[in-house]
Parts: sequence; C-alpha cells; structure tokens
Amino acid sequence: MKQERKKRSIRRYTKIDKLKGRRYHVHDLSTIIKVLYPYRTTINKYKILLEKTHFTTSQKELILNTAHSLTIVNEMYRDQDILGRFYVCREDMLNAIYMLQNELHLPKHEYLLSADLRWFYKELQLYFDGKEFTNKDIRCRLGRSRNTIYHKLTELVDRQFIEIIDRKQSGFMYRIKSRSL
Repeated sequence: MKQERKKRSIRRYTKIDKLKGRRYHVHDLSTIIKVLYPYRTTINKYKILLEKTHFTTSQKELILNTAHSLTIVNEMYRDQDILGRFYVCREDMLNAIYMLQNELHLPKHEYLLSADLRWFYKELQLYFDGKEFTNKDIRCRLGRSRNTIYHKLTELVDRQFIEIIDRKQSGFMYRIKSRSL
C-alpha cells in the first residue's frame, strides 16, 4: 500500500528543464501554464502573419508559446469556439513580443509601439531630435490636444523612449533618449 502512494505522488510532479543564459523567465511561465492547464488549446490566426516576419524558427516558436500562455491566463476575456478552444487576440501577440524583446534582439525597438504611437515618436524625432522640448512645443508643432500629448508622452516615458530631464514651472522638459542599435 505504501508503494502505491509513493508512485502516485511521483506522477504528480513534472520535471522542468532549466535553460541557461536567459534573463527572463517567460519560458517558465509557459511551462507552468502547460502544467496547470494541460488540455487547454488556442487558435492563433496571427500565426500566418508571424511566418512572414524576419524571426527565426525558434523565436517564432517562443512567441507562439508565450501568446498561448497569455491567452490562457486571460481566458475570461477571450472568445472561444464550440470545441472550447480560445482565440489568441492581437493584444496577446503584442504582449508576447514586448515581453520577449530582449530575447528576440529586435533591430529597432520602435516595432513594439502601436501605429499611432510610432507615428508620434517619429514626429518627435523629426522635430526635436537632440533638443529639449515641452508639451507646449509639441502642441505648437503637431497641433494635437493637450490630453493626447500627455497620454502619448507618458507612454513613451514609461517605455523609455524619451526621458524627463527637468521640471519647468508647470510642466516637464523632455529629451529623446539615444538608443544604441
């Protein structure tokens, strides 16, 4: 009887292989999700688009596994088909690429921005590269509302594309960070 218990307890555990030389534990997240939800499946309509990119096969596999894990974690907010498979949404794919940005070695980090934010960042580079600027300077140059500029600047500061260098009266002074490629 004791031997049966021992065998059952051994079967519960799954060996997780450790990868050397990585900084982030995204692979561990995928492994944990597979252990917790072994029978959950997803449908990824973005797989075809991913095949057209410049990523290697191992990078594509890593992106797809991470997107699968993120979909399972957010299953409450994801659509599913009749068979109970969850649909991977665009947000899951973008979050997977964003989480893996250091492991994927992207040539340009601007790829991680949404189209609207990328346009805004390119305009800032065009007009203010190497210069200090404020919200008012951007408003005068681009003709955008104060609220729009505030949200886009905070997003770019959070993602470390621009930096706050000084506080000027009621606003901040910004500068575009130089990025080494």
